[in-house]
Amino acid sequence: MSYIVLKFDDLTVENLSYFASLHEYCKSLDIPVCYGVIGKSLDDPSKEYVAALRKMIEEGVELWNHGYRHTETEFSSNQTLLQEDSIKATQNLLKEYFGRPGATFGSPHNNSTEETVSVLSESFPEITNYFYMVDGSGVSSARQLLMRCNYEITTGVVDLDFFRKEYDRIKDYPYFVMQGHPSFWRAEDFDRFKEMLSFLIADGNEFVTTEELGNKDIGGYTNSSVDSWMGSLENFFVTHDKVFFYGAGEIGRELYRFMSLRGFKPYGFVVSDGKRIIPDTCGVSVFEFSEIKNEVGEIGIVPTILGRTHKQILGSNDLSLFDIWMPSSVSMTLDVDNASKINYSDTLEYDRFIDYVRYDLSLLSWKNNLEVGK
Repeated sequence: MSYIVLKFDDLTVENLSYFASLHEYCKSLDIPVCYGVIGKSLDDPSKEYVAALRKMIEEGVELWNHGYRHTETEFSSNQTLLQEDSIKATQNLLKEYFGRPGATFGSPHNNSTEETVSVLSESFPEITNYFYMVDGSGVSSARQLLMRCNYEITTGVVDLDFFRKEYDRIKDYPYFVMQGHPSFWRAEDFDRFKEMLSFLIADGNEFVTTEELGNKDIGGYTNSSVDSWMGSLENFFVTHDKVFFYGAGEIGRELYRFMSLRGFKPYGFVVSDGKRIIPDTCGVSVFEFSEIKNEVGEIGIVPTILGRTHKQILGSNDLSLFDIWMPSSVSMTLDVDNASKINYSDTLEYDRFIDYVRYDLSLLSWKNNLEVGK
């Protein structure tokens, strides 16, 4: 049994009807939902929009802060003051119309930087839950809701086969979050969602809001592969002169925090040429790939990107120059040109490893939150 948070993104006045229908269905099953409000939808809102949201809140819906503008750059490259203004504007509007600011924050497109965490920690202590956002530098006491079970194979497209694979991998963990975009759903997507909910209910799971989840015990999970993963990864650091994390996004920051707590830090982060958005993350420089191609010595690469992108990004001939760490179940092969390659057809073990990293960091954030709350 797992505690499940149903996270739904992008609520505005224009798509209210989709969220209202979803709420009515979930309410009929006594399942709470969490709706991310885009702040600008509350600038001079209609009485009908406010009344509808107030009624949902009375019926158990949790509204959370989804930023103000919902742009790609809002929390990926904007400077500190702009990020603070976005969060503050939405917090103030939530308080003005519904009596209290949000207790949970989730950024548009799941983008964030360490500046985002610093802003939240320093200026918004009432926000005690972060969706899909790790505190890589360890400055925040908020709970980090990092565990996830996906069911939209692309935004707004519910795929039950995809969901079953995700669920089979994640179901033994004490909690996870499921993200959806109901304003994109077609009728068949809503039907698939209903079928998925029936399955999750039959499997004995409990649905909660983020605030309810904060009162739950998420400890007790163990994984027999941890010693093997850690022994392999720590040895990789020891036997290479420099180790780079390939990917400076959420997984990069998650693995940075996880490994730094164990005394291992990368020399730098690497991104594909033309993809560097910020110069550093967690205080470590971000390089473009062309900048490290001529590094000398024993150079190792640890992937910190989604498993499903490995083949596209890490299958480059250029990367054959470097050792690449992967969990042991992903085999080494040779391509037709005899260049050393990794077979990325099965990244399940890598995804399992990242799941554990996210669980470990979630558990730490629960403990930190409890200590601050004493």
